[in-house]
Amino acid sequence: MSDTLPETSAQLWVLKRDSSLLGEIVDEIMRDVDEPFEGIRCPRCRWQPSASSRWTCYSGDGPEPPFAACGTTWNTFTTRGRCPGCAHQWRWTSCLRCHEWSPHEDWYGSDNS
Repeated sequence: MSDTLPETSAQLWVLKRDSSLLGEIVDEIMRDVDEPFEGIRCPRCRWQPSASSRWTCYSGDGPEPPFAACGTTWNTFTTRGRCPGCAHQWRWTSCLRCHEWSPHEDWYGSDNS
């Protein structure tokens, strides 16, 4: 049995052990995560959500008719307003900045960009 690793394994081991690159990689990933979604804005205050923005499936105050909410937390714009936990189609979305409610579809469109 040989004490040396095959070339591809040795190259991967060097990359794995080089922690000096870790900060740059994490910074680049986080920039992608926090980039605002293009073409999606709050119709009231113009705030743009990013991939890290989160909403919770909760039936309470607001214009959404009462329903059996499931409590799932997710980014409503990745599913166009459909809860991945209970499949409820949200017709209204509250802004995480101004806390005002708007029809979900009003967040999309060329007039919002």
